[in-house]
Amino acid sequence: MDLSSIKEAILDILYPQNIACILCRQRARDIDDKGLCRTCAGSLPLITPPVCHKCGRPVGEEGICIDCAYVRYHFEQAVSVLHYTPEIKQLIHQFKYGGISYLSRTLGWWMAEAFNQRCGWDVDVIVPVPLHPRRQRQRGFNQSALLAREISRNIDVPVNESVLIRKKYTPAQAGLDKFQRMQNLWDAFEVSQPDAVQGKAVLLVDDVFTTGSTVDECSRVLLQAGAQRVYVLTLATGR
Repeated sequence: MDLSSIKEAILDILYPQNIACILCRQRARDIDDKGLCRTCAGSLPLITPPVCHKCGRPVGEEGICIDCAYVRYHFEQAVSVLHYTPEIKQLIHQFKYGGISYLSRTLGWWMAEAFNQRCGWDVDVIVPVPLHPRRQRQRGFNQSALLAREISRNIDVPVNESVLIRKKYTPAQAGLDKFQRMQNLWDAFEVSQPDAVQGKAVLLVDDVFTTGSTVDECSRVLLQAGAQRVYVLTLATGR
């Protein structure tokens, strides 16, 4: 075996070629500690200003988007980390439905970084958007809870996964318009431990902000139970 073959064998051991980038799925040796190849790490579709001051969606200029000008959300402010591009949509789909729960480490870290760099919120507790027990049994985990745990580890704020429960089994939100989503979610959530949120600033965590119906209904219920204010952090946003 010549020297170049030996070097190649060593590289195969140190940097296996079967490691694929979590975003483009291409095998590469330059995968970073977040699971991205160099190309994807440099082109991550991060949301940058200008964004709506209320819902956090990208806008043409600083201020309030047209939706927030007419809709009164119950949360104080929402921030999303990524544009909901086809690649990010596929990544979240793999995370939620492909059983690749370990992706929560990278996705949650991205969210924690956005919280530290963009939010400036003083929060007391992290609360994930809950799944109905039946749906959680089917999936095997609550993706928002996994994200919340990772965020908690990185920003040193406790997470409470049991304070907010989903008491009504509802059809999936995908494919519904804003009005249908609101109807679908009515009376779906409940605060099981009011003492855990009373007088506190809550960081509500979910994977995707589409119309905002889910996080808004959760925010309404949390405020009704005595929370002082609710902020929202989601991984991605898109129409």
